[in-house]
Amino acid sequence: MPIFHVYLSGKKLTTAGVGSSGALIANVTWVRRAALAAKGEGIEELDITVGGLITPDDKSVRWVERDLKVGDEIRIRISDKGKIDRLAFAK
Repeated sequence: MPIFHVYLSGKKLTTAGVGSSGALIANVTWVRRAALAAKGEGIEELDITVGGLITPDDKSVRWVERDLKVGDEIRIRISDKGKIDRLAFAK
């Protein structure tokens, strides 16, 4: 089973894994909403999310939801060993 060791600018964010069946996801997302730019409202978002899906229960899980800024460095080391961190939340 793959495990994601996720670091932000050299500091550990989380160690995530879902076991022998499911999906493990790490997303870095940037969004700019042009329609809101004219109003000066929340026009940009930059963030990282680490989560997944544990099957066969179809349980959505998440370890990290965090804002990022320009200049941040994300590193993900993939391994098959490590202690999984406690979940931030599950659905």
